[in-house]
Amino acid sequence: MTTADNPLWTASCPQGWIMETDEDSVLLYDPDEGVGTLEISCFCKDDSATTEEELLELAADTIAAGARRMDVSLGDMSGLLFFYSDEGMAWKEWYLAAGNCVFFITYDCPEEMEGAEDEELAEIIGSLRIK
Repeated sequence: MTTADNPLWTASCPQGWIMETDEDSVLLYDPDEGVGTLEISCFCKDDSATTEEELLELAADTIAAGARRMDVSLGDMSGLLFFYSDEGMAWKEWYLAAGNCVFFITYDCPEEMEGAEDEELAEIIGSLRIK
């Protein structure tokens, strides 16, 4: 088990997964046996806790496109999970409130491989913690 570490958050990663960091997000994937890419972004407000209305506003384009929606609760985080397909790729998008912070997380893989890395995704996202 390795740790993905960012100035705002940490998460546990399955064996073999690697992390690439840029200015706004972190990419996680298994370069040898993986089928998809997980991207995690996080931003925090100075004042108040993030509301469901704010998450819905952030997800407005995804909602308008007709993506399937699920309400989710993961430890101290709660929010929205969307599923959709686009040009042969299966996508998942999470909009998660963690106090005054919001995680925006995407995962994509070929449609025929949808679900293959669900266990790993649950492990990573379930271990996310604000510093």
